[in-house]
Amino acid sequence: MLELKKDASLIEEIRQHEAPEYFTQCFRCGACSGICPVEKVAQDFDPRVIVHALLLGLKEKLLADDTIWKCSGCGSCIPVCPMDVKPMEVIKALKALVAEKDPEFALEMRFKAGRLARVNPEKCIACLTCVRDCPFSAPAIVPDGYAVIDPEKCRACGICVVECPARAIELNPSPEMAASLGGQDV
Repeated sequence: MLELKKDASLIEEIRQHEAPEYFTQCFRCGACSGICPVEKVAQDFDPRVIVHALLLGLKEKLLADDTIWKCSGCGSCIPVCPMDVKPMEVIKALKALVAEKDPEFALEMRFKAGRLARVNPEKCIACLTCVRDCPFSAPAIVPDGYAVIDPEKCRACGICVVECPARAIELNPSPEMAASLGGQDV
């Protein structure tokens, strides 16, 4: 039998990371799940289930695996919620909590979920193509002579990946992209 550990402190921790005021009012109607584009293509992603797991205090389950990182942050769940829960904002607060506790893990999860591009310094030729082409000004050349991507600015649009002549920038497919490329679940 599966045993899940409950941690009642999780709700208070999330409130400190700008979680929406009314997220505890969720009655799991599923309106958010019905409109979520990621839920349609990633079998393990469901904003309703994530909010419910938070309310149950399933801290270890929510913070240790990659599910929350699949959220695209599109916000389509927000206007359909009858209780003003704002699941995207709840998930954003969970991500902020993880980033505060383990920034490297958070960056790795974003990269794995296709939500953050990454430069391979050994391949980068510092040609400035990514710096010029990024509409979000995420790449910059560091004094060591290669590009780095600012995680706060990167929107994982993939323009830098396509334009890089050295093929030094990596971006995993997001769940939506993976589905459009071959119908595979990530």
